Amino acid sequence: MDEIDSGLVTGLLALSAVADTQSFGRAADRLGKTQSGVSRAIARLEEKLNARLVQRTSRYVELTEAGALLLARSIPHLDGLKNAAAEIVGVNGAVRGTMRIASDALFARLMLAPHLTKFLLANPLLELKIETRNQLSEFASEGFDLAVRFGDAPSSTLVCRRILSARVLTVVSPSYLDRYSKPRHPEDLIRNKHECILAIDPSTGKAFDWEFWRGSEKLTVNVQGNLTVADAGTKLGACLAGYGIAQIIDIGLDDYIKSGQLINLFPDWPDERFPLFVYYPSRNHVSAKVRAFIDFVVNSLSEEGACSAPRAETDIHYKSASFHTTRS
Repeated sequence: MDEIDSGLVTGLLALSAVADTQSFGRAADRLGKTQSGVSRAIARLEEKLNARLVQRTSRYVELTEAGALLLARSIPHLDGLKNAAAEIVGVNGAVRGTMRIASDALFARLMLAPHLTKFLLANPLLELKIETRNQLSEFASEGFDLAVRFGDAPSSTLVCRRILSARVLTVVSPSYLDRYSKPRHPEDLIRNKHECILAIDPSTGKAFDWEFWRGSEKLTVNVQGNLTVADAGTKLGACLAGYGIAQIIDIGLDDYIKSGQLINLFPDWPDERFPLFVYYPSRNHVSAKVRAFIDFVVNSLSEEGACSAPRAETDIHYKSASFHTTRS
């Protein structure tokens, strides 16, 4: 037993990471090790147990029957070790390791980026990796610790927490209004044939509907436009340049509106909202680094004034979206 124990825990942790990510490279990123180190740990475990645990091909990695059985029997014990380690980290108040975050592109650029210096200086032992993505179908297997997404919470094994209900604003630049008359009502967008910048819903491949809410009153307008985009940055840039009118989530728009670079066309239709959620894999074990990042996001939104409550819960109308959708 002493001979087996010497590398058992290290090998099991490596095996668990490979099983979750189906990749030695992603497993290495999750564990903070080199790819060759993960491969050696599993090879030593296979040698000690005299059993092949991992099947490798040119395209993927999967557990053998023996590997799956070993991991199934070992997971409760590994979870116990992780929980014990997490408690020690919590006692020491240290946030460390590598954390991979999948984020909405607009939120990452306008809300996260300005505050990241403060967060990383406060947690010098943490390495942060932020990736902007539309698709999160393989959240766990791709090695993400946390995701920040716009859209309705789906039915999922992931734990989610709503941290913001952002307004959806219809905005335009003054240079566009130099060429076209200003619409006074949402239906003017159709009547006067305004150029509207459309955004693709990744879950359908079609453009998002344009909706306007005022209390319980809902208005859907079938706008038209020659430009359709798939990312928030392009939409915002085209709108600022005066190409057309756009519907944009009210994240980081205050400076543009206060400076006059953008105009909120319909302030009397204020009640369409788009919720922002954070997602993470487990409710029973939330690591210190995940808790710290969630607190950081909530505090950053509060500082920006983005967490202010809407005037009445019954007056909020959320734009429908699937888990794989970002409407920024």
